[in-house]
Amino acid sequence: MRDPYLILGVDEDTDDAGIETAYLQGIKYCPPERDAERFGALRSAFETLRTSRKRIAYQMCNSSLPQAADILDKAAPIGPPDRPDIAAISALLRGER
Repeated sequence: MRDPYLILGVDEDTDDAGIETAYLQGIKYCPPERDAERFGALRSAFETLRTSRKRIAYQMCNSSLPQAADILDKAAPIGPPDRPDIAAISALLRGER
């Protein structure tokens, strides 16, 4: 599972209003008709973190390792689509390039 904090570009101590603001900002740059996959990731991240109760549950139960997409989210937070190709980053992480 990708890290929802990195997808939304927020810190772990962000409150409910900050999570919603980051989500709305993200869907402004990645509407579903333009980038359906990224929009789906934003929606999933928002649903995971939308309330303090859900954030606590996520922090207590999450034990997955970061994925290539998490590295992209850390390097290039939500904004204009100036991100490198995820396939290229995945290949670099596997040592193929």
